Amino acid sequence: MQKQNYIRYATGISLLIPLILVQLFAHQLDIVLWINSHHQPLLDAICLYGTFLGDGWFVVSICLILFFFNPRMALVLLVTYLLSAVITQSLKHFIFPQYHRPLWYLEASKQFTYYVAPGSELSYNFSFPSGHTTSAFAFFGTLYFFSSTVLNRLVWIVLAFFTGFTRMYLLQHFLIDTTVGAFIGFSTAFLIYTFWFQTGKLDFIFRRLKA
Repeated sequence: MQKQNYIRYATGISLLIPLILVQLFAHQLDIVLWINSHHQPLLDAICLYGTFLGDGWFVVSICLILFFFNPRMALVLLVTYLLSAVITQSLKHFIFPQYHRPLWYLEASKQFTYYVAPGSELSYNFSFPSGHTTSAFAFFGTLYFFSSTVLNRLVWIVLAFFTGFTRMYLLQHFLIDTTVGAFIGFSTAFLIYTFWFQTGKLDFIFRRLKA
């Protein structure tokens, strides 16, 4: 069973390789500006709402609702989200607080043409890594490991990557921010699912609560 998880983890992580390669040949700001240059009203709306897929309130709300139907899955989702959030926020605020967001550089230089979607949040600091992307990959990554079909796993991984895309489209993060966030979130999902849920440690807690 764990071998299958390793294969699924390797498959998901391998999808980050093209993103890493892009960053070897293109400047972070150029990547974000290229994505931002393809703006259009429909994409604005999709990204403005879609970015909330990585919002903490969204994840916690889904976990609370799911608890009444599948408490074990809900708890795995919640623990994975919380652990990934602690890692990312610690890095963001204590290790890399000097990393600014794209808008900070764009407004400071005044040499670039860029587009800010109406209604989008204007943030300038604590860029690395992306919290929303981390949360999305932690949440959808957990569902990815719970899924028994390739189609379902594909849906969850696409939603996770889409969330990361919205952060760049809205000029909230660089590609390096979302890539590292994706790695943290997906790795946390793999570790919690494999070494906490599947080993029976979660069931032990439920048995203790019922005792």
